[in-house]
Amino acid sequence: MCHFEVPLIRQPEFFKMNQDQSISVVASTANGIYFNHNTRDQIDLDDLYQIKDIKAIIHDHEEGFFYVLANKFEDTLGMFMIRFNELDTNDFLFFVKWKTKLDIADASLYIVRDDEKHYKELVVCYKTIFINTFNV
Repeated sequence: MCHFEVPLIRQPEFFKMNQDQSISVVASTANGIYFNHNTRDQIDLDDLYQIKDIKAIIHDHEEGFFYVLANKFEDTLGMFMIRFNELDTNDFLFFVKWKTKLDIADASLYIVRDDEKHYKELVVCYKTIFINTFNV
């Protein structure tokens, strides 16, 4: 059981855990919360990274990173993707900061691995509203 220090504004749409289920991320389009089940630490991701309107979340168990795709950064519309360490949320990197001033929807994140060819790819998919394109 977990009682959130910062109440969720909307019903959560995303719930992702790391490989050993000691870290979880719960998020909706309104907010996102990182929770360490061992230390009971809670971090408000939208406050930490200045993002809003979270569209997708995925966890890479090989490297121990969460990836978050959001539609707003510092109240500007666009496509923004962050990678942060599951054990240290201050160890983060913005992979993408596109200030397109357009809404996105129907977003998905996937990690594609091929052990025989020795590669790993991060696949980002989303629909851009008003110009009716689906981007991969």
